Amino acid sequence: MDDRPEYVILSPCTTSKTIEMRTRDKIDLQKSEKALSKAGQQVLANTSVFLSFVYSQKKFMLYGSGKIVIKEVDSKEGRPLLLEVFKLLKDSGCMVHEG
Repeated sequence: MDDRPEYVILSPCTTSKTIEMRTRDKIDLQKSEKALSKAGQQVLANTSVFLSFVYSQKKFMLYGSGKIVIKEVDSKEGRPLLLEVFKLLKDSGCMVHEG
């Protein structure tokens, strides 16, 4: 059994208006695009490396490696948004457990 936390939230730089979550599992970008579109979110781009979308008027980037980044936000505002997006992805079956 994997006893690592499901995710870790980081603020890469105190002056940066960016906050990120690193999830234990990988993220299926194709499933994520469908789930986000179904939830009424605006998908900006989907490449083989990342998925860019707008959620709650903030720009997000998802990476297949399991990283979720939100830009132009402080930690107090960004943390709950990251948790909402993580829950949406997890509940929609977009997280790929390896191991």
